[in-house]
Amino acid sequence: MPRSFTSILDKCLAALNQGETLDACLARYPNHADELRAHLRLAQRLALTPLHQPRPATQAAAWQQFRARAQDMRLGHKPHLSLNIGWLRPLTIAAAVALAVLGAAGGTVYASQDALPDSPLYRVKLASEDARVWFTFDDGRKAELLLDQSNERTDEIMEMLSGGKSVSGNVLSAMRDRNARAVRILEDQPDELDLVTRAREQSAEQEDLLLVLWGDLEESAQDDYAEAVATLHNAQLRTTGIPGSVKPDDVAAGVISISGPAEPAVEGVWLLGGVEVRLDTRTLGGAELQAGQPVNVIAARGANGRLLALSVTRTDGEPPDQKYVVSGTVEDIGDDEVVIAGQRIAITERTLLKLKLQRGKSVEIRVDDVGGEAVAASVEAEQAAPALLAYEGTIENNVSTEAFPNDLVVGGQEFTVTPQTEIDARAGALKKGALARVESVADGGEIVAKRVVVLDDKQGGSAVHVEGVLEKSGDGSWTVSGVEVAAPAQAEAPEVGSLITLDGHREDKRLVAEKLYTTYHPGRRGFALIRGPLVRIGADGIWQVGLVPLAVPAEAVIRGEPGEGSRVFIWASRDDEGALRAVYVNVLHTD
Repeated sequence: MPRSFTSILDKCLAALNQGETLDACLARYPNHADELRAHLRLAQRLALTPLHQPRPATQAAAWQQFRARAQDMRLGHKPHLSLNIGWLRPLTIAAAVALAVLGAAGGTVYASQDALPDSPLYRVKLASEDARVWFTFDDGRKAELLLDQSNERTDEIMEMLSGGKSVSGNVLSAMRDRNARAVRILEDQPDELDLVTRAREQSAEQEDLLLVLWGDLEESAQDDYAEAVATLHNAQLRTTGIPGSVKPDDVAAGVISISGPAEPAVEGVWLLGGVEVRLDTRTLGGAELQAGQPVNVIAARGANGRLLALSVTRTDGEPPDQKYVVSGTVEDIGDDEVVIAGQRIAITERTLLKLKLQRGKSVEIRVDDVGGEAVAASVEAEQAAPALLAYEGTIENNVSTEAFPNDLVVGGQEFTVTPQTEIDARAGALKKGALARVESVADGGEIVAKRVVVLDDKQGGSAVHVEGVLEKSGDGSWTVSGVEVAAPAQAEAPEVGSLITLDGHREDKRLVAEKLYTTYHPGRRGFALIRGPLVRIGADGIWQVGLVPLAVPAEAVIRGEPGEGSRVFIWASRDDEGALRAVYVNVLHTD
């Protein structure tokens, strides 16, 4: 006779109390595993809640009042309506709320424990967490519990992103609330050094996560995002004893990443890669910054358009950056790894997965060299790799440093700059007349800049270089990744879908191509784009970019003078033997 679910649940609870693991219990009852998991997880959480023990003096006073009341009743006296039950009030309120939640929701509370922010049960989950906090009366334990709950918001955000979902405001608001309450408690608990350190480090990790998620927010979540980032940043300031605080209005328009040399402008304002950014006590790592130092800065853009540096990292004296980027189609997915263009890249619990991995999906992976192993720092959806437009030319408009980012005009082409646009100004200041490379994609009729790399801050000419995919041709005009181009004279149009690279110039607001290279045809397999540092040039024609080895045959088109340490931009595909071969190499410059 089949066992009832209640009896199975009782047996699992007893087994857990005897030290058996949750997975072992679920394995014994596979038909009930999903339902059991929610119930048992809640039971484990409730088991962690410490029992409340009233202070001896307060308990003694309460018993004295109880005995006095009993004596009055024996003598026939009227009851005193002013009986002091103050010591019971926190427990009474918590119990009343908890009973209301449990009574109204019943088994819904159990089912809510795995709910994500887009689920109707998420409010119930947060309410059950609040009940646990109310039943916790030790301040240190309460702060620890709130930090645990804040950290669970991180897990929820990561799970939402890996499922290809946008980040909603309710999870950001819950993260901000738990973090702020924990820090307020710890400010009155200076002896809880371990918890204070944990609060500071956890806030830093959560802020780092949110700073790269502006483009993954639901539009309605932007206010909650600004409040959450401000709270996490201020938690680091308060737990370090640094005065000042960042306001949500300071983060209202998102954040931007800038790399370049630091030069003082006026008091409290620096030019970082030529971009005007405020630095003050609220800037982590900004103390003792000196003129000329190369830095990486994360700056928040306020509602007024001005930039405030949240963090500054000095990069002088550090080894060359070994990070690189691989864009292409997912060929295989293994245990904790993904394969692109034959390259196996590890996926860890710290990898920021911004989509659900699927074979055949086009992705961009930022890769870290971790002890000689390629480890994905982030994975995000990418349009088909050749749809990327790479465009080099001279910056023609005045770059407003007071209200950056603003749109850029490079080689006569207008690019929309957003808070997600990376600014790499290590080779010179971002300013009018500088030679720059813009990597962008077409989006709704706009050409949106993904990253801007300053190649040289000296006055450039009118020459333009373009790399992209041929989308349309005819009547002497081509469309290359969303940009109209006058075709080179006497040039035969390549097959639509081909990657092409061309040199040209602007003539009466029209891009005129002068020289064409056809470097990639749609039929090639294992296509990939690799961007990063050139680590080694072998005598056998094998180059290494980051950790990626690839052959550079004699027929490959090489633009620029390659050297070890150069930053390169390489289009490549796999040959019949599966080896990766470069078809086009653009050497940006040598560090």
